[in-house]
Amino acid sequence: MEKTQIDDINAQIIKLRAALPTWGVEANDLVELAQNAERAAAKPDERTMQRVRGLIETTTGWHNTLLYWEEQDAAPALSAEFRVLRGSLDAMRSEVANATGMFHSE
Repeated sequence: MEKTQIDDINAQIIKLRAALPTWGVEANDLVELAQNAERAAAKPDERTMQRVRGLIETTTGWHNTLLYWEEQDAAPALSAEFRVLRGSLDAMRSEVANATGMFHSE
């Protein structure tokens, strides 16, 4: 990787690290809303499902970007950071998808 590419990636990682806590709170809220809907035997409203789709699309996009960067022969420490960040994104995505998955088939 070239220095300019690494500098750009580092700048993007700073943005990603800043966004992760916000996305984590959003994921928790969405899981809670889905569980409340399940207890009430109702589907989550369209606004909630739009939030779900938005979060899943955003985290998927970042996951794919991190995977691409890792495949570009990044240094071992940077590759490790990519894997840790991807793991966090995957956990959020999985929790939200699992909590709301029951409503997609109805």
